[in-house]
Amino acid sequence: MSETDKKKNKNFNFIIITIIFFLGLSVFQFFMYRNMRPRFHVVSRVIDFNIYEDLSVDFSTKVDIQVEREKDFSTLVSSFGTSDEEKLTMFQETLDNLEKQVPRDFVVLSYDSAVESEYPFIYVDETVKLKGFVIEKEDGTIEFSLPNQLLSGENENVKVTIRFPEHWKVVSVEPDPNYIEQNTIAYSYIGTRNYPTVQFVVE
Repeated sequence: MSETDKKKNKNFNFIIITIIFFLGLSVFQFFMYRNMRPRFHVVSRVIDFNIYEDLSVDFSTKVDIQVEREKDFSTLVSSFGTSDEEKLTMFQETLDNLEKQVPRDFVVLSYDSAVESEYPFIYVDETVKLKGFVIEKEDGTIEFSLPNQLLSGENENVKVTIRFPEHWKVVSVEPDPNYIEQNTIAYSYIGTRNYPTVQFVVE
């Protein structure tokens, strides 16, 4: 593979990561790569955060994408077919860039993905285990957040679930969820929102 092809693949892999996980980061990058950006829109997004006592998080996202052109369909399917090892590397590089906006230590522990497609739809199911989304603050509270970062885009049908250890107690949550039951926080909405911020104490 030529260096040009490698760079192009890397750029597409970055686009894939931002489509699925980090919409806020994609704004200026998509502007840079606007000539190569495939035409599509995200129809729905189902997001699950599973928080563990060691402050790691399983970040699972199921995204249904509708593509406008056949050539873009082929491009995206090919990009989503990149190995999990390559995606893990690109995800870590994306988090390294994110540290400029959110000064934390982000670490990707694992990356698993599955893709199904039937023109014009692509169905993506990706799970990343990572650290950095949950931190222990100086006062002993635990915070789940990713300040000023978009979680969903315009006109998307979105469901978000945040699960946390049973002996943790929610102190505050922003924005207000649809419900909190036992160790689960849930949202259901349409449109653009940032990542929630949740404060916990350990009982």
